[in-house]
Amino acid sequence: MFNFDDCFALITSRSAKIFAAALEKELKPYNVTRAQWIAMFYIYNSNNYITQRQLANKVSSKEPTVVRLIQKMELDGLLFRTGSEEDKRIKYISLTEKGIKTCMELEPVVAKFKNDVVADISEKDLQTLTDVLDKMIRNTTK
Repeated sequence: MFNFDDCFALITSRSAKIFAAALEKELKPYNVTRAQWIAMFYIYNSNNYITQRQLANKVSSKEPTVVRLIQKMELDGLLFRTGSEEDKRIKYISLTEKGIKTCMELEPVVAKFKNDVVADISEKDLQTLTDVLDKMIRNTTK
């Protein structure tokens, strides 16, 4: 019989929500949301030059959702957009100096958060968790 208490989808969903809320709390003093941090991370680690579509794919979101995030971050002075000369529909995103500084300032905050979350969990157990989740994802996308 089906039992919600051992349903992996529910367990992982609940875990993700708890982790997301905790990270939001850590980022709040910097006036940056978790979504903004993730976007800055991917932009910065893409040689500070990425299309809106590429960013949407990296954050597993629909492009219109990412456009709203980008607009907010642009208003906050964290990034800027430039159009492609070859295809006017394509927009490239880059971090401003403020965005780069903020990203660099937050990296140790997020690294500490990650380390706190996985404290007292062996590398072997973390690798097993990653492997099992990867297999479950592959099973759902067959």
